[in-house]
Amino acid sequence: MSKWEDFKKSFGEFADKTVNKTRELTDAAALKIKIAGKEADRDTEYKKLGKLAYTKLTLPEGQDSEELTRMISEVLESLNGILTELEALKAEEQEKQAAKEAEKEAKTAKKNEKENDVLNLEVMNEFGEARKEADAEYERAKQAAEDAKNVSDAL
Repeated sequence: MSKWEDFKKSFGEFADKTVNKTRELTDAAALKIKIAGKEADRDTEYKKLGKLAYTKLTLPEGQDSEELTRMISEVLESLNGILTELEALKAEEQEKQAAKEAEKEAKTAKKNEKENDVLNLEVMNEFGEARKEADAEYERAKQAAEDAKNVSDAL
């Protein structure tokens, strides 16, 4: 493959990775914005509830307003809905974070596996070289023993 083809391939891979990372960051930011919006809605509903509760508690004795009770119920219902949505968004955020961590761990494991394969290959090559040296040394020692035997037999 020509250098130009290599360059185009490498650049294409880089561009794909960049687009994917940008999309990932954009999705994460959008989710954080949704969570912040729901938290603001929650806080607004808590303020409404607090004002309504204060108003109800400060009514003169014997005066109870059905309208005020209805408004409190509506705010509680709205607040419960917001809390449920907020909980779901936070769970989604945690799932995405866990998936990101799992992907990162998988990449690390794959990298470690490749490094181990390279190390194993290097060890096998070194073992092969050591084996050749040991075989050569054995042959030299065997030859020396035969030479010594021949000398002693000749004497």
